[in-house]
Amino acid sequence: MKKIVLVLLTIAISLSATGEGFAQVQEKRMSISLGGGRSIPAGGYANGKSRGSTFLTGVTVRVYKSVHLAADFYDNLLPVKRGQHDRQRLNDEVLQILGPHVDANTSLEGANFGLMLKTSSTPASVYGLSSIGYSRVIDRFFGTVHGTRLTAFHSESSFSILLGGGMHVAMTPTVGLALNVRYIRAFNDRKVQWIPVALSIVFDFWKVEPG
Repeated sequence: MKKIVLVLLTIAISLSATGEGFAQVQEKRMSISLGGGRSIPAGGYANGKSRGSTFLTGVTVRVYKSVHLAADFYDNLLPVKRGQHDRQRLNDEVLQILGPHVDANTSLEGANFGLMLKTSSTPASVYGLSSIGYSRVIDRFFGTVHGTRLTAFHSESSFSILLGGGMHVAMTPTVGLALNVRYIRAFNDRKVQWIPVALSIVFDFWKVEPG
């Protein structure tokens, strides 16, 4: 991830020094982003979990100067270390069916909606984000009995908050790259929380007319 940050910083500095044309790029009112990266479990929820993958997409709409409405949609997959799955999510009958050796992973998915504050500097800008929404935690359990792979799962949904920020670098008048860092907390009984870090491609639309 440090390498990604250094690459983005290098691009921003290079464009600032040599890309005078970017200074004339008119700000767009709407953007759509799509990216992926690493998902890092946080707090007590990190016990028994490994870093996994994240898929992140988002939509922003400028409503006033540096103020944007923002929606985030995400899907994360966290591996669970062998023997450290949450057995309380399964009843005794299911555990007996799966057998003594159970593997597991966890999916964290959902959507959040809120406000983004974004600088208008070109070709690079930074932003902060705060939103509320909905998250679903899906625990999947796997066992092998007599050569047959068996699966069980448990899911729960809850209110969540999202705090984050990032840096956006314009590559062309309509396409850019963004480094996104999020902190997401789901308010369920396990206090699930994680930090997705993603590199996204951003498409800008709907030119802001002067005046």
